[in-house]
Order: sequence, then structure tokens, then C-alpha cells
Amino acid sequence: EFGDRVASLVEAESDKFVKGFSERDSWIDRKKAALERLADAPYDAKIVAMGDKLSNMRAIARDYERIGDELWKIFHAPNGKSDHEWRYRELAVALFDLAGTPAYREFITLLEKTFGQKDYGTPEKIDINNYIRNGERFNAESYNHKRRRTMIKLYAESVSPKIPLRELRTAMNVFRMGLLTPMPGRFVTDGKRFGCEFSRVVDKKSFARAISENPDSMKRYAAEFARMCKQLHSTVCNPAVFPSAADEACKAVENATIFTTDEKKKVLDFVKSVPPATTCLHGDLHIGNILDSSFGNLWIDLADFSYGNPLFDFGMMYLVCRCNPDDLTKKLYHIDNAAMLKFWEMFACEYFGADTPEKFAEVENRLRPFAALKMLYFRIKGYDDFIRESLLG
Repeated sequence: EFGDRVASLVEAESDKFVKGFSERDSWIDRKKAALERLADAPYDAKIVAMGDKLSNMRAIARDYERIGDELWKIFHAPNGKSDHEWRYRELAVALFDLAGTPAYREFITLLEKTFGQKDYGTPEKIDINNYIRNGERFNAESYNHKRRRTMIKLYAESVSPKIPLRELRTAMNVFRMGLLTPMPGRFVTDGKRFGCEFSRVVDKKSFARAISENPDSMKRYAAEFARMCKQLHSTVCNPAVFPSAADEACKAVENATIFTTDEKKKVLDFVKSVPPATTCLHGDLHIGNILDSSFGNLWIDLADFSYGNPLFDFGMMYLVCRCNPDDLTKKLYHIDNAAMLKFWEMFACEYFGADTPEKFAEVENRLRPFAALKMLYFRIKGYDDFIRESLLG
């Protein structure tokens, strides 16, 4: 009655009209077939499905809060709650293209309220032929799915699977806090490398890429980055969920091989002297890790998210803007060191009020030791002289 397009949208999200299956087949088999079809359905069909499944999830969450496990007795699933948990978690995967929408965020919130938070254990095998390589990071590569609005970040073979697993769990905790970040998906592997899946923000550019393509926009992005950092650094973090940046710095000092025992004590005393705080820190703060999009600005690469004094965050920012060789800056941020320094000066003016050469020099002197602490994580020998001079000089 309503035409082929409406019929196809309804068919794509229906559990009953799956080619090759009927109600004589088992509940699980019918749901699996419907989920596979929905995962490959057009974007507009997924929007219709999201409306339907969110309505169902709202009702389930409301009734579960009211009557508990008695709820599952009214459904046809053979194994009760476990079957429904499996189905709704798989729906979250099938509808992952919509992860940037408020509807999807609400769906995940209600799902976790009813069934508990998902843990990530065994990685799911992906076929890399379904993806197109679109970028390179310090120790990872990113790929976009050819048909779906998803992307994966695959770490180098030398990187332990614990690293992407930590990134995924951390990103999910940040997502739960309500901070703007792409929705985390699955823990994945291509058979050799391990990585994370995220919702793909289609109309996005990193601040670094945007500045490289339009240098005249640098001042605007410096002001916006300062605003986002102030917002992040004024957000209270949960110390029970995220690590302490000061504790992580102490571990890096303890593991460092460039210090004597007495020198380690001096550096550790410095770290412990930093005024404590419980505000959010990105942990890998630079203009490659924030996206400009129609959804707003989104933080990405959250594996090192932590809490503490913002000075620890700016150690990474100083390192990126002032210490990297020119070829590395161009490779990772698409601009040269001269442009990066110009951005850093604009940013320091906006965030720290460093609007004179004297104030700027004061900011740099204050941040240099924190950049040295951050360098300890990378264990690059070329940084040794800077580390020793900044922390022991």
C-alpha cells in the first residue's frame, strides 16, 4: 500500500520476513538471520529499526526495573534473559552505523542498565578485505569499512593486544561519562594485529588536518582547542575507574634506565610535589586527537585517559609542539615545525593567558619537565639529554 521503498524499510528490520526462514525454525536461527540482514541493510532502514528497537528497549528496561526477572517469562525466547541479552547486544552491533546519534546512546545506556556493562575479552576476527586503509598513526593504522559507517584502528604486530583492549575499555568508560567521542565497538583482530572498532564519523577532520588544508583557520582552531581542553580539565574524573597520571609517571620513572638511584629519587620527589587533582586528562593530548565534525568536536585515541593535574596533559602537548623532528611532525600532523610552533603560541595565549614573550617563556619553563616525563614512555634515546636536563638540570 505504501510503495516499494517503505516495504523494503520495514522488511529490512523485521524478524519475520527473512528469506529461507519461517516460524518453524528455532528462535535463535531466526534472530541470527535477521541480525545478519540488518547489519548489511541501508542506513535509512537502520534508522527505522533503531526507532523500533529503542522503543522495545525502553519498555524492557522500565518493566525489568519494576518486576525483575519475572519479565522474561512473558517472552518466547527458550533461555529467557540470556537469549534476550545476546539479541540486544547483537542489535547494538548490527546498528553500530548509528552510534553517533542520541538514539543509539540511549539504547546502549538502557541495555547496560538492564543487562550490565559489557566486558571485552576474546577478539573478533575481521576480514581486512572489507576495509580501506585511510591513515597512519605512531604505532597503528586506521581503516574504514567499505559498506558500513565503522572504522578500525589496528596496532602494529609488535604491540601487545592488551594495548587496544585497554583503549577500548577506556573509551567505553569515557563514552559512559557523556564526553563526546566516537562510540567504541568490538575488540578485533585480522589474524596478526589487534585493534579496536569505532563508529565512523563521516564528515570529520582532525584539527591537524583542517589546519594543514587551511592555514588561515589556525587561530580559530587554537581557540577552540583551548576551549575544549578547559572543558576537559574542569570535568571531575572517577579515580575508581581511571588511573592516576601521577602514578603512571612514577612507574615510568621507576622503569627508566637513564637515571641513577639518587636521580630517580629526585625525579620521583618532583612528581609527588605536583598539586593533586581529580580532573580528566586525555593522556595523549594533541591536535591529531580531536575531530571537527557536524556532531561537534570529538576526542579520539583515549587509551591513556586518566585523572590528575592538567600539567601532565600538557607534557604531551609540549612534546608534540616543541620537541619532535620536522619529518615526524609532517608525517603525523601534516604541518611543519614552524607551523606547529605558531599554533602552540596561539594556544598558550588562549589557555594560559601567555600573551607576551615573557609569559610564554614562563609557561614553557613550567611545562618542560612534564614533557620530559612523557618522553620516558616512548624510550627514544634521542630524548635522553632533554629528559636529564629538564628533570635534573
